[in-house]
Amino acid sequence: MAFRGVTKLKLAQSAPPGNLHFDLAPRDFPDSNPYGVLALPDRIYVTDAGANTLNLVRPNGSDEILAFFPNNIIADATPTCVAQGPDGALYIGTLALVDSLVFGPSAVVYRVDPSAADPSDLSKILNIATPWATGLWPINGCAFGPDGTFYASQLITSQDFSGGDVVKIPFATPDVHTSLTGNTLLFPTGVAGGANGTVFGAELPVGQVLRLTNH
Repeated sequence: MAFRGVTKLKLAQSAPPGNLHFDLAPRDFPDSNPYGVLALPDRIYVTDAGANTLNLVRPNGSDEILAFFPNNIIADATPTCVAQGPDGALYIGTLALVDSLVFGPSAVVYRVDPSAADPSDLSKILNIATPWATGLWPINGCAFGPDGTFYASQLITSQDFSGGDVVKIPFATPDVHTSLTGNTLLFPTGVAGGANGTVFGAELPVGQVLRLTNH
């Protein structure tokens, strides 16, 4: 299939959720930083790392806010990735960088059921996201493998900015987190689950894709 160019889909952050995520100077908000993308046949889901929202973008470019991710203790959640689980729900990883540097692993994977979302109901937007996996280091990429296993790339795994990793989380037991590299990656930036349990990760600063496991 030939590549036929780029079409812009404007993601316009809607108030008030974009203004609710942190009580900073008014000039800083509303804020929008579209970051993670999940493209499905009839829709696109986008994590907005600036507004801390999950947005639904339709083929005509219109967008709606489905979910808001609550503040951490110090800073905002910063959702960075979205993947569709075997149950059809969406799983969103957060960076939570500042809180992780201060308190230790503070990133969360949230679950959002898109069939239960109502963009016209602010209460639903603010409460539909529920924690699925907690106690993780800053997440900047996530994916499900063919067998339903969840994988997340963790930018760092210590408070001195060292030891990035990819973590494996069984779908049925999200409190079980298994390191795939022993915290040896250098600022990993993404992850993908392939056939037969193979997992691939991207790594900075040399710019390479690594095969992490085949079992």
